[in-house]
Formats: sequence, structure tokens, C-alpha cells
Amino acid sequence: MTWQALFGERSTTKFAAIVDSHDVATSVVENLMAGPAGLQASQVRVVNPHEKAFDKKLEPETHGIARTAVRAHVILGLIGALAGLGAWAIVYFSGVAALVSSPVFSFSAFVVLGLVGGLLLGGLVTARPDHLRVIQRVKIAADEGKWSVIVHPLTPSQCEVVAEVLQASGGEVVRTV
Repeated sequence: MTWQALFGERSTTKFAAIVDSHDVATSVVENLMAGPAGLQASQVRVVNPHEKAFDKKLEPETHGIARTAVRAHVILGLIGALAGLGAWAIVYFSGVAALVSSPVFSFSAFVVLGLVGGLLLGGLVTARPDHLRVIQRVKIAADEGKWSVIVHPLTPSQCEVVAEVLQASGGEVVRTV
């Protein structure tokens, strides 16, 4: 299974370049759009200084986030339940007396605990803690009067080109995983 199966968003990686002026931000956007990445206008956004309502620029795929929540919980919940089943089978067939004497109860406990563990991991994936770093840095930059260029690449090749262009911009670059 690939980790991408857990996500319902088209763009799972986010980049932000923090720059000091509007001219630099405009130049970065132009370089991104003219470059070999093949970015669409919807993949590049600029957050202006002191802008407050920029959440849609950082997380434009609200329906994708909901799909991520469902997928992550279902897939990781099932994997957790199967892991619980596997753990129960190993312990049961090794002859542990407590499990052998009450196989239904012990089976249920292992599977339910595995399921809960998988659901908790699904919640962690849905929360996307890697996005928090980018979101907080863009908020701080806006409060400091700086511009942020936000990029949502869709493919690994776009990620590589975006990283190169943003590094060349001279601004501070932050990204998600």
C-alpha cells in the first residue's frame, strides 16, 4: 500500500516562500508559472501582509480533506484490526493460558484495541501535523508584514521544480512532507 492511498487531496505537499516585498513575490510567481513545472494558476497563491482570511489559500481542497479523513480512518482502522487479529493469533497459538481459556473475549479485545489504534493513527493523518509548520510560518510572516507565495504541486516532478525555484528566490522556504 502506498501512503498516497490515505489522502483524498490532489496536492498533499505544500510549499511557502516568505519574501520581503510585493515585487519579489510577483517575480517568484512569474518564475513558477513560466518554469517547466507546468503549474496551473490555481496551484499558486500569494498571502499579503496583514491578511487575515488566508485559510483557503493554504488549504483549498476542503472536500479533499474530508475524503482524507474517511480514507485514513477506514484504511488504518482495518489495518489496525488486522494487526490485532495477527497479534491475537500469535499469542493464542503460542499457548498463553489466559487467551486459550477465553478465546472469544481475548480475540475481541485484541481486534478492538487494534482497531482503536488504527483509528487514532487515522486521526493523526487527518490532522496533518506537517501542514501546521507551514500554516504557522505563513501566519507569522503576514503578521510581520511579509508576503508569502504558497504553492500546491501535484506531482513529485512539480515538487522538485518548485523547490528549486523557491530556493533561488532568496526567501525563506518551508514545506510539508
